[in-house]
Amino acid sequence: MTSEAALMLLTAWKDQRAVDHHCHPLRRWPFQLTALELRSAFTEALDPELAERHVLYSAGYQAALHRIALALGCEPTEAAILERRNAAEPERHARQLLDRTATEVMLVDQGFSSAESFTLPEQQRATSIAQREIIRLETLAETLVKSANDPREWFAATRAALRDSIEGGAVAVKTICAYRASLKLRPVDTDTLGVAFSALRLRAERGHSLRLAGDSLCHALLFEAAQECQQLDVPLQVHCGFGDPDEDLAETSPLGLRPLFIESAYRGLRLALLHCYPYHREAAYLCAVFPGAYMDLSLTIPFAGLDGVRAMRETLGLCPTSKLMYASDASRYPEVYLVAASLHRDALAEALGELVDRAMLSFDSAVAAGRQVLADNARRVYRLAQAA
Repeated sequence: MTSEAALMLLTAWKDQRAVDHHCHPLRRWPFQLTALELRSAFTEALDPELAERHVLYSAGYQAALHRIALALGCEPTEAAILERRNAAEPERHARQLLDRTATEVMLVDQGFSSAESFTLPEQQRATSIAQREIIRLETLAETLVKSANDPREWFAATRAALRDSIEGGAVAVKTICAYRASLKLRPVDTDTLGVAFSALRLRAERGHSLRLAGDSLCHALLFEAAQECQQLDVPLQVHCGFGDPDEDLAETSPLGLRPLFIESAYRGLRLALLHCYPYHREAAYLCAVFPGAYMDLSLTIPFAGLDGVRAMRETLGLCPTSKLMYASDASRYPEVYLVAASLHRDALAEALGELVDRAMLSFDSAVAAGRQVLADNARRVYRLAQAA
C-alpha cells in the first residue's frame, strides 16, 4: 500500500520535468497497434510463443495495461485499450501519452532503429521533446572494419568517428558488449586480437553480414572507447544485467567492469550502468565506492512488476541519490514510455517515502532526492546545459 509520505512526494514532483537518459526511437505514426505488438513491447523474449501465450499473464504486463487504461479512460483490458487507441487520431494519442511522461529531453540510442522509426529530427518535431543522440559503439565500429588493415587502424578510425559524433552533438557512447561477449573485462593478447580481427575483416571483404563478437574484439574495443570517452569528457553507457536471451545473463554483472574504475588510464571516466537487475545491488555498491559509477533501473521498471519497486529500495540502500538516474529504455510505442515513466515515479516515491517513514530521511531531503534522480543527475552527468 502506498504510504502517505509517498503520495506527498508524488504531489511535490507533479511539475518536475524528467530527463530520460536512455531510450530508443518511436515508431512513426500513424499505425494500427495489435495485441501481439503491444505484448512484445513489454517483454525481452524473442520467441513469439511468449507474446502469444504467456506475456498476458505477467505482473509487469498487467500493471502496464492498468496504467495505459488510466490514461485513456477505458477498461484495463487489451481489447478496450486497443479499440480506444486505434480509433484515436494518431498524433493526438501519442502526444497525450508522451505529455504524461513529463519528459523534457530524451537521450536516444538508435540501436533499435528501422525504416519505420523516426529519425531524431523527426522525433523532436513529432513530440516537441528535445532529443540528443547516444552513439552505439559496436554498430559504429562494424561499419569501419573493411577500411582498416589491422586492429590499430580500426581502433583509430573508431575513435575518430566517436570524436566526430560528439562534436556533432551526441552526448554519450553506449556499449552492448554484454550482448556480444562477457562483461568480465580482461587484457587482450595482441596475437589473439590480430587473428580475430583478420577473420572479421575477411567476412567484410566477402560481403558477409558482420556481427562484432567475442571477448578479444569486444573487450579491446571497449577499452579503446573508454579512453576516448574519458578524453572527450562524455559518459560511457554500459548495458549490464537484464536483457533479451541473446546475452548470457550470468556474464553480465557490472562487477566485471572493475578495470575501468581502478586503472589510471580511465581516471575521470563516467560510467552509466544501464538496467542492472538482477545485479542492481552490485551496481549500487559500485556507485557507493567509485566516483565515476552511475546507474539506472530502466527495463527493470516496468518489466519486473513488484520486483522493480523492491529493486529501487535495495538500490537506495547503497547507491547515493546523486548517482541514480531515470531512464525508460522505451522504444516504438508511446504506451511504453508512459508506463515506464509513471511506474518509475511511483517506485521512487515508495522507496524514498519509506526512508521518510523510518526517519532516515527528512521529507524535504526526499523531495530533493527525487528531483536529482528524475533530472538533475542526468543534466550534470551528460553536461546537458552545455549540449543544449
